[in-house]
Amino acid sequence: MNFSLTGFEWPPFWTGLVTIALVFAFGLIAARRASAAVPSGSQNVMETAIETFQDLVGQMAPPTLAPNLSLLALTLFLMLVVANIIGLLPLPGFGGGWIHSPTAFLSIPSGLAATMFLLIQWAGIKYKGLGGWIYGWVWKPFPVVGLVINALEQLVMPVSLAFRLFGNILAGELVLRMTTHLPHGIGGVLTTFFIGTLWLIFSVVISLIQALIFTILTVAYMSIQASNEH
Repeated sequence: MNFSLTGFEWPPFWTGLVTIALVFAFGLIAARRASAAVPSGSQNVMETAIETFQDLVGQMAPPTLAPNLSLLALTLFLMLVVANIIGLLPLPGFGGGWIHSPTAFLSIPSGLAATMFLLIQWAGIKYKGLGGWIYGWVWKPFPVVGLVINALEQLVMPVSLAFRLFGNILAGELVLRMTTHLPHGIGGVLTTFFIGTLWLIFSVVISLIQALIFTILTVAYMSIQASNEH
């Protein structure tokens, strides 16, 4: 596993493309099957997800920001769920290799967190104006000293987002791989199956939680930047 932020790696590149394709395909299927009748299948799932994120974001973000931010949050959440879970799947063939989650490589969560950081600053400039955004950076909570405080706070944010996501997904994958190296024989097979299944379920739950945490924190940071009260 490579911890580099700059070195190019093929596994997260390909699995990242697969993640994008799967989310895009699901959205396209749900849109094509949409009807005015009682929703079912993929349409029901998508409508429920949209309503859930609209309510969630509506409680956190300013009214002018909420509509667009809810769509961003839903897209981000779906992408992270697929990206996190895809590494829990083995390649075809017994004893073969494993697919690696793109979020199990530090460069992907870091790049994603950096992108969210830029969007958060954009929200501050758009909704406060350039002068208001600069004032919030330099003058609050104390003149000039606020610049140091705000700089540390703003820079810690993407770092914490990236490392929290990366660490949890990588740990889940490593432990799951370790369960395949337990002793052989009937006892070993049963133990591998039991422990592996439990850890797989646990990893899926953690993948969902980490995707939700990353999304909610992004929404919260962007809402704070866009609010005139901060």
